[in-house]
Amino acid sequence: MRSPDVDEVAFGLAGGCVGVIGAAFVSAAAFPPAETGARLLVMALAAGVIAAIVADWRAWLGVTVFAALVYVGFLAGHDGTLTVHGSAWASTLLIAFAALLGRGQRWMRQALERRPVH
Repeated sequence: MRSPDVDEVAFGLAGGCVGVIGAAFVSAAAFPPAETGARLLVMALAAGVIAAIVADWRAWLGVTVFAALVYVGFLAGHDGTLTVHGSAWASTLLIAFAALLGRGQRWMRQALERRPVH
């Protein structure tokens, strides 16, 4: 018998990765390859929203890493092919920061819900 915790991580990770892939398609369709900043912003926004929604910390951390890999591998290049660009790795800090903001918002909301109202 599987633990419900394992299911929560697996479904959170799978759903988050689907969201990241959807954001990558939107960003690739909406912005030309030369506009890497706009593409990065879309991926950072997606990572932040997913981090706020997904309950388990392992799932949102995995989704954040996946978002950074998709950005560097597919969206930062000008050809639209799977290539790794060394200069794009520094830009992924924005994805990590957005995910931390999303997670921080979740932590704050949970802390407020647990606090008794006087």
